[in-house]
Amino acid sequence: MGYVYVIPSVVEYAEKFKELGSLDFKIIRAMYRYGVRNISQIAKLIGVPQQTVSYRVKRFDERDLVRFRALISEEKLGLKSYLVVASTSLGMEELSSYSMTCFPLWRYLAIVDGWKHGNYVRYIIPPDKETDLKAFLDKLKDTGLILRYELYETTSPYYPLLNLDFYTGREGAPVFNWDKWIDDFDSFSEEKISEPSFAKAKFDLYDLIILRCLEINARMKFREVAREIAKILREENYGRFIPLVSRRFKNIVSQNLIRGYRVVVFPNLGPTVLFLIYYLKFTSASNLGRFLGGLSYLPYNFSYLKVLGKNEIFLHLVIPVYEYLNLRKAISRLGELGYLKSAYVLIGDLSQAWDNVKIYEMYKDGAWNFSYGVVLKMLKEALARRNVNLEI
Repeated sequence: MGYVYVIPSVVEYAEKFKELGSLDFKIIRAMYRYGVRNISQIAKLIGVPQQTVSYRVKRFDERDLVRFRALISEEKLGLKSYLVVASTSLGMEELSSYSMTCFPLWRYLAIVDGWKHGNYVRYIIPPDKETDLKAFLDKLKDTGLILRYELYETTSPYYPLLNLDFYTGREGAPVFNWDKWIDDFDSFSEEKISEPSFAKAKFDLYDLIILRCLEINARMKFREVAREIAKILREENYGRFIPLVSRRFKNIVSQNLIRGYRVVVFPNLGPTVLFLIYYLKFTSASNLGRFLGGLSYLPYNFSYLKVLGKNEIFLHLVIPVYEYLNLRKAISRLGELGYLKSAYVLIGDLSQAWDNVKIYEMYKDGAWNFSYGVVLKMLKEALARRNVNLEI
């Protein structure tokens, strides 16, 4: 899984978090909300001299204290999100995950235990190609690469900013007050999630490569983006791509191909945390909305995807080990109080979770090159590279 070398793990930011203070948090919140490039606007909005903000942001970049990653609008690329939870045999986890991600239209992979033992994979494919995806998964099942699978249509993931105020002026290991969070549940504002619409934007391979760069680092300089384009296209003269990047970036922004930003900060040391994925079913849309609204108070990294047409989400959460029992009690109380129907938990390992930003490799002649025949061929080639002999 080479992507782990392309995109730094969130765990790498644990030590760096100690170098951030209250003013840094204020700047980070403003950049998350208003954009990561217009420093003068950020300075005005938070009432801090531009020179001060510029210095702090330059420090973010040079020391890689904070990573801002663009969230692309997958719907505007004409792609729909599908989440697959696949069970595997013991000892087959790595090979099955390799097989499930043999084509570049996957976005996230985690090897998990708990409710299911196996792989948790999110794909994005054209909306009319669900049958092809199912056929591919059935082929994996028939060959024994996976045992069974469940498929969910979901939104793209949301990455709200964790509650940084929790860490301002505190010493030691602060503990979140889950009891108060449950007591305040009815007062949380309801977060609304709209169902995706597939109004496709105008884009080409250049735009997809630019988006790939901004997904890795939304503050990447246009000169560096041009270098990446030249490298991918095997061109020697990257300089000729610099004006193109500037023009295309404006087009990308005007079409809302970037729907927001993800802030990568990590307040806890890697060995002291648990990576959990909860599949939560709520008793009503209102209760789901209040739960999502209440997530803004959490001081830990989290993200979520909504299952389309249902009051259900998949919640990714990274918490200190000492918080797990309190979290379990909080989830149980939500059930006791009638807010939550059921909760299923998957336990992952952050070192065995990967993002993929190379979807451009699946774009050919102005269209997404996805079909059962195409991915079956890719599967055969992937297994051959591993010298795995299976009847495909």
